[in-house]
Amino acid sequence: MIITIESNGDISFLGDLPFDLPMANPIKQRVSKIEPQKFWKKKAFQVCRFVAGDTGRAAAFTRTWSGPWRATILATGETKTFNTRAEAVAWEIQILESL
Repeated sequence: MIITIESNGDISFLGDLPFDLPMANPIKQRVSKIEPQKFWKKKAFQVCRFVAGDTGRAAAFTRTWSGPWRATILATGETKTFNTRAEAVAWEIQILESL
């Protein structure tokens, strides 16, 4: 868990907070993408996520798909391909912690 408090009072964090932090008008912002690399699997993934969102049973189901997976850090454009989604998530966290 990374929590950053800026000098102007803005709070940003990586991941889900382990406690309930009261915030006025929180903004959720995507910092990376992890999607299947193969074209048709990627398209199916995008449709599932568009229809069902990033939470819930459909999203959980897409996380179980086999690889390869491509991770992209949106701030830098850096990409890397992994055999499993878990490897992609671990790399993503490592890169974001170093920014």
